[in-house]
Amino acid sequence: MALVSISGFILEIVIPSRHAVRFQDATPWCSHLLGLGRHDWGNIHLWAGVVLVTLLAIHILLHIKMVSAFVTKKCPNHTLRILLYVLLLMLLMMTIMPWLYLCY
Repeated sequence: MALVSISGFILEIVIPSRHAVRFQDATPWCSHLLGLGRHDWGNIHLWAGVVLVTLLAIHILLHIKMVSAFVTKKCPNHTLRILLYVLLLMLLMMTIMPWLYLCY
């Protein structure tokens, strides 16, 4: 998570885009940092985010019994619980579908 935060800070503050420098009066501190340009830092930021989301999904799957027990306790109505699971599945699909679209 720290790598996503640090690379995001570098992209936003240290190496702003050309558009931000030209039209929004952003101050570029440098054009490269540690030998990496803006696009390289963008790739690091992207893949660190993918790893973070993957680890989060694995963590939730490893604790699925605890999550299920919590949801059952907080939402005892079976129909409402099914609706909640369907909404969560739709949210998950909305998150995954853009990545599948980029693969084609």
